[in-house]
Amino acid sequence: MKKSYSGFSRREFLAGIGAFPFVFGGCASLFDTAPVRRPLPSERVTLAIIGCGTMGRGNMEAFLQDPRVQVVAVCDPVTELKDYGYSPQHRGWGGRIAFKRMVDAHYKNNSCRACVDYREIADDPTIDAVVVTTPDHWHALIAIACMKKGKHVYCQKPMSLGVSEGQEMVRIAKKMGVTFQVGSQQRSASEFRVAAEWIRNGYLGSCTSCEVGLPGGRGPYWGYPADRTPRTAPDYFGSEEMWNLWQGPAEHHAGNVFIPAIHGPMCWRSNSRTGGGMITDWGAHHIDILHWALGVERGGPVGVENFKSDGFGTDPLLDWAGSYSFDLVYANGFRAHVSNRYANGLRFKGEKGEVFVCRGRLDRPEFLKKWNEKKDLGPNEQRLYRPSNGHNHESDFIDGIYENRLIATDCEIGHRSISACHIANICERLGLSALAWNPDLERFTGANAEAANSLLEVKHANGWKLA
Repeated sequence: MKKSYSGFSRREFLAGIGAFPFVFGGCASLFDTAPVRRPLPSERVTLAIIGCGTMGRGNMEAFLQDPRVQVVAVCDPVTELKDYGYSPQHRGWGGRIAFKRMVDAHYKNNSCRACVDYREIADDPTIDAVVVTTPDHWHALIAIACMKKGKHVYCQKPMSLGVSEGQEMVRIAKKMGVTFQVGSQQRSASEFRVAAEWIRNGYLGSCTSCEVGLPGGRGPYWGYPADRTPRTAPDYFGSEEMWNLWQGPAEHHAGNVFIPAIHGPMCWRSNSRTGGGMITDWGAHHIDILHWALGVERGGPVGVENFKSDGFGTDPLLDWAGSYSFDLVYANGFRAHVSNRYANGLRFKGEKGEVFVCRGRLDRPEFLKKWNEKKDLGPNEQRLYRPSNGHNHESDFIDGIYENRLIATDCEIGHRSISACHIANICERLGLSALAWNPDLERFTGANAEAANSLLEVKHANGWKLA
């Protein structure tokens, strides 16, 4: 089966580059950029999974069920690790060896490659697309490197560690013309789409506020031990070199130690070097739906007000807030009241009643009990995007690759959603109750703007830079 690469078949293309070495360690490769590859409808999308943990497993299982996809490689500096997941009853194996075993079992062969360095994936011209399911601090560097090599990207949320990373991701995605799907899968769930259509079309009458409930607490989460004892890197990295690769652009702790409470499975999100706490972890989901409902998914709030928390940095390791509340304010006066004290989900409040939506649940006023999207949404009302053919979020990404069109949650939408969370986190880091934000310029304005703007840029350590 042939696949075109700017006029060359796959075999001809590979033969032409065979004499040139790829140097992964130094980031040297044949081209600074490569053409975007879009397979013909008769061809499979070749896919690599970069990040072999909990979300990687969930996404990979979905892609394995899509007959248009061939998972050809998995990548992670972790070799093999059991009991990796959100809850004890749902934990399974993680790491590249475990993932290779899953892929090979599905295809009943031994052809899946297990890689340790994402640059091997980026520089492989036979791979069409990647799934980036690493800890947050790696998302931008890996996604940008792969986009520059012409690869389509499915990137888990939160898609960036800070505003500057997201801006560069958006720039490269537009420049290269790749399909980019952010793993904000709530956009592909009917309950969230219907709730957003009700708000967009004024079914609640005047709607000027929403309560957004996010989880609280300082990690570790999901039953992992809060072990703060510094130690050498565990055996599942295989070597100190692999431990350093896992840390990548995150600043090392003194002595380059491994601390289970912030480096162990699922725990890294609570430390500012590798994650953004629960405000970005769950805010990436619910603020995305808020923006969808308000029609500002390519804009954002004009400020953060009334920020209160139990304090950034009060715990030197788990430094993000465990308890917090704040308002996101929008140009039309709408206010989103965000807090870990609300039920997880979104409660829109209008003059005709309230709508509460969370995963698998949509509470509505009596007059909307029998509402049916297919027959009750009028021809002149706004219909929001829904994946074709009942596809899930992952298959919607594949649709976009084949059809070269917008999909549920493109790079810019994901960036704008998480930017609202980043500016709230900057409020927390500075110990401020309010900051004004210009969503057009993506800069803070007014009081304390200089200090706040200095925190928009993500600092990368250990010589790593956005490629």
